[in-house]
Amino acid sequence: MADRSDELALFGGEPVITLPRPHEVWPPPADPAELAALAAQRDDDISIKGRCGPIARFETEFLEFLEGRVRHAVTFNSGTSALFAAYFALGVTEGVEVVGPALTYHAALSPVYALRGSVVLADVDVQTRGISPAAVRAAITENTRVITVVHQWGHPCDMDAILRIAEENGLRVLEDCSHAHGSRYKGRPVGTFGDAAVFSLQANKAVFAGEGGILVTDDRAVHDRATLLGHYRDRSREEIDDESLRRYWVSGFGLKLRMSPFNAVVASHALAAFPERKEARHRCLRYLTDRLADVDYIEPVHVCDEVDMGAWYGYKPLYRPKALEGISRGTLIAALRAEGMEVGAPSGPRLATLPLYCAEANPLFPEARYLPNRVRPGTNAEFVEAHALSLPTFYRWPQDKELIDHYVEALHKIHRHRVALAEYDTRSR
Repeated sequence: MADRSDELALFGGEPVITLPRPHEVWPPPADPAELAALAAQRDDDISIKGRCGPIARFETEFLEFLEGRVRHAVTFNSGTSALFAAYFALGVTEGVEVVGPALTYHAALSPVYALRGSVVLADVDVQTRGISPAAVRAAITENTRVITVVHQWGHPCDMDAILRIAEENGLRVLEDCSHAHGSRYKGRPVGTFGDAAVFSLQANKAVFAGEGGILVTDDRAVHDRATLLGHYRDRSREEIDDESLRRYWVSGFGLKLRMSPFNAVVASHALAAFPERKEARHRCLRYLTDRLADVDYIEPVHVCDEVDMGAWYGYKPLYRPKALEGISRGTLIAALRAEGMEVGAPSGPRLATLPLYCAEANPLFPEARYLPNRVRPGTNAEFVEAHALSLPTFYRWPQDKELIDHYVEALHKIHRHRVALAEYDTRSR
């Protein structure tokens, strides 16, 4: 009988990894102190109406986390709500164009449409995965008012170049730091460069609240307008400096988008635990990067010299199909999953492929002036979308070291059987 000990699991062999998925269990379970704080909050106050209690504590802690480089923080019930408030505060309205990255999560830019604005998509940089400064410059028109940078998957954008372009053209800069808690550009925390910045606190983020978001800014006018968009009564009366805006304190601007105190309790504990979790995650991912160096069909994640990764958001290497007999990414993923790996393609497609971004009219306001996007072939965004893989953001060191070794072993196993897998791939097409 033939020896099947090394046969691909896709073809009936034994998988390399037998540990059940998921391999990245996130968020981590609550410790007794967090559970006690949640219970205490239940009996203290379940609806915070102003900037007090756990809301105030978390906002203050987050400003300290950003080293006091910005003065104002406002929490919201989601990162998307915080982005909505940021765009409003920065003056997005009908006829205004916002330049943003062609490949990112849709919510980084979709709130623009709720304000009747238009999004102009600019190509990304292959190494940083963030928006390309050259593409930003080419996308600017007389209607551009805001540049949105997304520190994609945790890697900071080229902020020197972006800020220079913004200054030259009189534009505002919004940083979406939802993937990048704790990341730094030239030693400075992301979220402290632009006119405003937003951090999502959704459950998958490194600092999490379950659902939530926080807007930070050093601009008092941005703070006041953003606050009134999502908060009313106590907070608006107490927090707004601008006399012409404070008169709206009873109603705000008609919306209630504030964070729950329970989410703020969770967020405070996640923020306190972040430094230790970050260090463990970095040790895991540095080890993974080193181990991937001899897997010739995988390009490990590149981290530019001038940046420090903070949170990461998944581990997203690139697949080199020419080094693996031209096997399709879909077949590679299927073979790796059969070997027990937790792997896939990143979930966010190019935004120009989504109806909201390419429709001929704004579905919320069909009569509004609207600039649809078109899919452009041959871009860096298309390349990254087609070649990126998504691996777990390992964070338990040293427990995950053995699992990482098994992942690399599975990758080598695929390479040993590349010819047979290529034949299977050809038959499957």
